[in-house]
Amino acid sequence: MSASTASARDKARTPKFLLSAENELRRVEEVLSWELASNVETVRAASSHILEAGGKRLRPTLVILSAKSWPGEYNVDRLVNIAAVTELIHMATLMHDDVIDGAERRRGRTTANTFWGNQISVLTGDYMLAKAFSILACDADAKIMQALSRATVAMTEGEISQIESRGDTRSVTPYYLSTIRDKTAAFMSACCRVGAILASAMTDAENSLAGYGLNLGLAFQITDDLLDLVGDPGQTGKPIGGDIREGKATMPVILALERSSSVEKTKIERILAGHDVTSGNVEFVRKTAEETGAIEATRETAAGYVKRATEDVRGIPRSPARQALEDLAEYILQRER
Repeated sequence: MSASTASARDKARTPKFLLSAENELRRVEEVLSWELASNVETVRAASSHILEAGGKRLRPTLVILSAKSWPGEYNVDRLVNIAAVTELIHMATLMHDDVIDGAERRRGRTTANTFWGNQISVLTGDYMLAKAFSILACDADAKIMQALSRATVAMTEGEISQIESRGDTRSVTPYYLSTIRDKTAAFMSACCRVGAILASAMTDAENSLAGYGLNLGLAFQITDDLLDLVGDPGQTGKPIGGDIREGKATMPVILALERSSSVEKTKIERILAGHDVTSGNVEFVRKTAEETGAIEATRETAAGYVKRATEDVRGIPRSPARQALEDLAEYILQRER
């Protein structure tokens, strides 16, 4: 196979929404590699481990597409740097999450904490956060720093709320939505907002893009929680039912509890509380969610947030970047990992 043929095949597999940001994303990768090139070998190795795992680069993509969707001028170097900041913050949270969850696999690869231990992983995550805010300090835009700082605070609060609620089957849907709004959607909203700020977008457009990011983030996390229960481990890179094993009551499980019989509900509650968490019992929860319609209802809820996200950007002038944002929203519902 020729190099040109392989390149054409890779491009055909690339989601459409990435094509409008691919040049900037290539430069984001360069910035990430440069910023994580520590003189301390262990820091460099642990950072490279998660960087080389790849990922969707969804957050920098949101920054880039939001800036490009507004018909104004922006500094490409600033755009790339701030986009890289959002991925640094995201990677730092992944490092910390893997330690908190005791995760051994992410994106189909062994986690950094499995290789280097919890102490090195936590400190490497701290290193990434410090790098991110060093770039922000050099950029010196208070509005951008405030947006990302507030979202990072919300993300931390959301994660703590989720940890505190583990095994608690009284968590109703509004509480769950509040938690994922903080831990996931707020940061995606901030990514879109800072993209709009970089392009000097009008206030209405900035708020519309931030609203898009919030609704997209809610849809993303709901879909992510659904994939944890019904996804293909070969695609997701994680075993089925990880949330159940950690006692997390996500939307499909909450809806299954609301719709199941008293006997089924009692069994699910015991499983979430950490009693007899076997593969067979994880399958029992999955099957109950399927039979009660909880899985389909979860998909419909995610679709509703995607619809809202698409409506949020309808006021933005038509452009390839705006279309990419709409394509990205639809992709959230179709993704397999």
